[in-house]
Amino acid sequence: MTDRIKNILIGLFVLGAIAIMVSLVLFLKPTVGDGKKILNVRFTNISGIGVGTRVTFAGKPIGEVIHIRELPKARDEADDHGRIYLYQLTLKVDSSVDVFSNDEIAIKTTGLMGEKSIAILPKASTPSKPAHLITDQIVYANSTDALEHTFNQVAHAANQLETAVHRLDTWFLENQAYVTNALRSFDGAMNQVDKLLGSVDQEKLVPALKESVDLLSGNMQLIKSSLEDDQLLNKIASLAESLDQAAAAFNSDGAQALANINQISRDIASGSGTVGRLIVGDDFYLRLASLMNKGETLMNDVNHYGLLFQYNKQWQKSRTRKANFLKALDSPQEFRNYFEGEVDSMTTSLGRLSELMDRAGADQKTQIIQSDAFKHHFANLMRQVQGLTDALKLYNEGLVAESEGIVQE
Repeated sequence: MTDRIKNILIGLFVLGAIAIMVSLVLFLKPTVGDGKKILNVRFTNISGIGVGTRVTFAGKPIGEVIHIRELPKARDEADDHGRIYLYQLTLKVDSSVDVFSNDEIAIKTTGLMGEKSIAILPKASTPSKPAHLITDQIVYANSTDALEHTFNQVAHAANQLETAVHRLDTWFLENQAYVTNALRSFDGAMNQVDKLLGSVDQEKLVPALKESVDLLSGNMQLIKSSLEDDQLLNKIASLAESLDQAAAAFNSDGAQALANINQISRDIASGSGTVGRLIVGDDFYLRLASLMNKGETLMNDVNHYGLLFQYNKQWQKSRTRKANFLKALDSPQEFRNYFEGEVDSMTTSLGRLSELMDRAGADQKTQIIQSDAFKHHFANLMRQVQGLTDALKLYNEGLVAESEGIVQE
């Protein structure tokens, strides 16, 4: 066999293969089921869809479009989102396929050549939206292709981004001065922070803080070790037991002690009992006044006559004169007459001084106060007051001495 015959045979074989492939594409169709079930689906857009368009269920061909009808009153039946379903397609699918109300029906692009098809995508039912089987009901499809829907979303996002950038640019233009001031303030604050960090680094605050933390950690370890010591726990338990015993003793004996204190307070308030009669009675006041007078007299004698005043002749004479004067007042009537005379004398002296001051003018009062006559009368008045005071103290001492003598007898 020559080479020419070989070439002719190869050419015939290639032509036969091409003829078989063309016949398969043109005349053979894939199986799409028995076509015994009819579905009515409405679309808002059927671009690329015609009679004979393939219908797939989860990617498997199950039927085709057999009729396309335009709805004349579709504009009056828009849904809640404003979408208008202008076309109703009749689909013939396999009877073994069950389509539910929650399944998605959409237009899909398949193949390298961009062939359009109607895809039924099964969806799971939810408790809030239970699914039911579709028989002769009208189904509303998602007419937008996934690729086209993606492009639309990208375009919508680009428009929103452009709007946001425009608003942001407008806001910057309107608040340029405020933004500049804010940036300057932020720059000043960062400078202050930089200075603060420099100060912290210069003063070695971080090592000092670390040392303090280490010291605190050491102290906490010591406290922990002390708490783990059995002797400390025993001491705390012993202290708690002692406090418990003290509380029990106070509960048992404290009530009686408080009752005794209450009884003593009542005796003092009513003047009954030893302590009550001692504090509430007039004798206690007289004794206390006599004791205070004796102390005051003792300090005055020490100031005037020295520490050994009892050996001073002048003190002895003054003491004798006061004692004789006290003995002369034998009765309360004599003491009253003496007291009224002394008071009258002081009243007369005070009246003289007041009359002298009333006669003088505003300019002469200072001269009168500094004059010898005024000083003489005023000194005389003070001596009378002091003498009356000494007489009262001396008489009080005599009464106390007499009462003590009566008590002793």
